[in-house]
Amino acid sequence: MGTTIRVDRSIPGIRVVTEDLPWCHTAAVGVWLAAGSADEGPAEHGAAHFLEHVLFKRTTSASGREISERIDLLGGDLNAYTGREHTCYHVHVPAEGLATAVDLLVDVVANGSCTPDDVEVERDVVLDELAGRADDPEDLACELVTAEVLGDDPLGRSIIGTEESVGELDADTLRTFHRRVLRAGEVVVAAAGRVDHDALVRWIADGPLPAVVAEGPTSRVVRTDGGWAAAPRLAGEDDDSEQVLFALARRTPARDHADRAAAQVATAVLGGGLSSRLFQRVREELGLAYTVYAALDQFRATGLVTVVAGSPVERAGALGGALTEVMRGMVSEPPTSDEVTRAVGHLTGSIRLGLDDPMSRMTRIGRHLLDRDTVVPVEDSVARLTAVTRDDVVGYWARESAPWCLAAVGPGMPGGGGAAGLLDGVCG
Repeated sequence: MGTTIRVDRSIPGIRVVTEDLPWCHTAAVGVWLAAGSADEGPAEHGAAHFLEHVLFKRTTSASGREISERIDLLGGDLNAYTGREHTCYHVHVPAEGLATAVDLLVDVVANGSCTPDDVEVERDVVLDELAGRADDPEDLACELVTAEVLGDDPLGRSIIGTEESVGELDADTLRTFHRRVLRAGEVVVAAAGRVDHDALVRWIADGPLPAVVAEGPTSRVVRTDGGWAAAPRLAGEDDDSEQVLFALARRTPARDHADRAAAQVATAVLGGGLSSRLFQRVREELGLAYTVYAALDQFRATGLVTVVAGSPVERAGALGGALTEVMRGMVSEPPTSDEVTRAVGHLTGSIRLGLDDPMSRMTRIGRHLLDRDTVVPVEDSVARLTAVTRDDVVGYWARESAPWCLAAVGPGMPGGGGAAGLLDGVCG
């Protein structure tokens, strides 16, 4: 059964996109803002994520408890997440409660009060979240290596902020940031599931969001892309644990680069699925690690490919050797046509699996309209990946010259446990 995607641009400053799935029992709606942690000013580090917490505390018309009670009564879920280049406030409810859910969602985004008392309460929650991340070697290593690769670029900063930056944020700063990110032309409302497009457009047009967006500034904080690593870098933390966690990363093509699809397929060959080189060699053949994978993030100005693996301390040296072997093998023993075919199958299958989930569909159409001002049909996304050949993958990997950086978290890190040898081996 086909679906219909409709885009409305009649509301000044706001684009509305829907995908009607008439067989669904639920609907997901997201308010997307084209600003995230990379858009924060010098005194705003962590503001996008902190703001996400505080806006749910109360609005000009409802307390946080009242909002929560109304969502529970609908049997739905109201939440948000912050990225480096965007923020999404979203709700997922049984379809019959959609009108009420949209009203609640828009009220939070447009009228969140951000009072000093609420900021102080939520500050402790965010600091607890920070402490939890510090206790997670995988999150910590990925955060450290991202900072090493991207250097002074705001993309390299922690999304959640630091203890110092979170401690200094106040209600005035958060309110100023809130007004600035609700900018005309950079707000998208996306919905997928059993949803009436015309009704949603009316609800948004008649609600408080258009006025707030129209009042927002037209300029954003000027971002300075660059400061990227020009040579291999090693960072890490001496952590008193029984595990060592390695995270290797380097820059890769940006979101709209011609090599984007080849980068996605090459990353899947390396560590994106059960048949990937990293999983088969490191986990299945050698049994060195439970956690081992490769992932790709692509932003407006650059991208990031990251390899993550963790093992008990006594296996760290062997793990480093295996990672070196597999990653250097991407050049010395280039991917075969069969590997590329399997990687494409893994990626296209992931797209199709998401089609059964209204939240996944909402995320897809919202991000597309926000980033590209159009929604790419699923068939086109699948075709773009299916068109990638072995030569494309081999050529892309051979052309990549950005240096690898390494973050190692565990006892004796960053320089111990074979970490230095791992970086030298991968870069050699």
